[in-house]
Amino acid sequence: MRNDAEIFGAESTGGASNDVGCEEFSLYLGRCQVDTPHDVVGAVWAQVKQRRSAVGKVVDFGAGDGRFARVPGYRSYVGYEIDPRRTHGTEKLLPRNATMRHLCAFAEPVHDADVCIGNPPYVRNQDLPEGWAEMAAAIIAERTGVRVSGLANAWQYFFLLSLASTKADGLAALVVPYEWVSRPSSKALREYIKSNGWTVSIYRLCDSTFKKVLTTSAIAIVDKADASGTWSYFRLTKDGECRPNRSPTGTRSKVLAYTRVAATALHAKRGLSPGTQDVLVLTEGDRVRFGLKRGRDVVPCVTTLRPIEYGEEDFDEELFRDKYVLAGKRCWLIRTDRQPSQALSDYLDSVPASEYQTSTCLSRDVWWKFTMPTVPPILIASGFRQGGPKVAINSVGAAAVGSVCGIYGVKGGQEATVVRSISSYDFKSRVVSHSNGLMKVEIAQLNTVLATL
Repeated sequence: MRNDAEIFGAESTGGASNDVGCEEFSLYLGRCQVDTPHDVVGAVWAQVKQRRSAVGKVVDFGAGDGRFARVPGYRSYVGYEIDPRRTHGTEKLLPRNATMRHLCAFAEPVHDADVCIGNPPYVRNQDLPEGWAEMAAAIIAERTGVRVSGLANAWQYFFLLSLASTKADGLAALVVPYEWVSRPSSKALREYIKSNGWTVSIYRLCDSTFKKVLTTSAIAIVDKADASGTWSYFRLTKDGECRPNRSPTGTRSKVLAYTRVAATALHAKRGLSPGTQDVLVLTEGDRVRFGLKRGRDVVPCVTTLRPIEYGEEDFDEELFRDKYVLAGKRCWLIRTDRQPSQALSDYLDSVPASEYQTSTCLSRDVWWKFTMPTVPPILIASGFRQGGPKVAINSVGAAAVGSVCGIYGVKGGQEATVVRSISSYDFKSRVVSHSNGLMKVEIAQLNTVLATL
């Protein structure tokens, strides 16, 4: 698994036909897999057996080493695992009524599964091999009518494939990111389930279930046989207890709504994604070493608000110098809106090609030439652990980069009022947990709050 936790619960290597990057997809996931803990496998099966006294055909589109097949109580099991290395030495552990197929999960249609079970691969949409998402999306659209969002990660395709592959009274039991219950990128999936009137039960797992995975996970049960259409939420504790939740937030409050606002109104905007912060956002040491000048070559920026304290409402020159510049933080964004000086040209020429092999950089005519962002009057973090995100007036004029967002459309002299209003808002009870106690508010959710100011 990747240390940056871009893969969540990748039991399988997913799939794609050979003409759309199958081998690339297989090799990528082979480096990034996290096996499902056996107690989670057992918990998933327990939910299945509570709902079905007899289990016929089971299909697992993310079979990995076949560990979901090793729990008895079904008539037959078919696991799809594109990478034979994942099952080397483990297929002999499979029961006689279980088989493994080493091909893409999307390669052949399945329509007769009584239960679809497993832990689909969690690959970010940005990291899916070229052509794979288009292939999978076309199959999903044909079989379900759902048009998958271009922001969908790999597990959504597998989730929809599982729903399409079960019988009219079938059951899907999958380990997926908990965020699917509220994120806009999963809206098409949720609406598809709701339009069919299927009943959903979601069991949020402990954040420590998957080591080093920075995404809260959950067991999602979609029961086609139950046409009540209800959605129920639960939390599984470390002690194995199952506690009901009134809302996906885990509190009495509903999930904070998502709002679109006009560009002229008070609104939030995501921080710049330059392509690679490692070489396009510099530390003070980098700036001095390459002879780059503030204003001419680089401008102040902020990629995190973690160094500042709650209550520090003015992000001024002194705070920037002490907690970012002198602390060695990445705080200088290169300028791309003017002809580079000789010093900046020399620096950019010195960067090895291996250090900017990202899809964003490689998609540009000039790998480093991003559009310079507009400096926001207010800076705000997207992630937080207390009652809400840190927020501060941007007196230093820093560009918002990465997980730091900007608030725009602020009327002159109203910055302090906006900052204090946001600081006093109880975000924690209104957003879905991201991971390990970390909460994350989306841009459109911030806009909901800003619309009330």
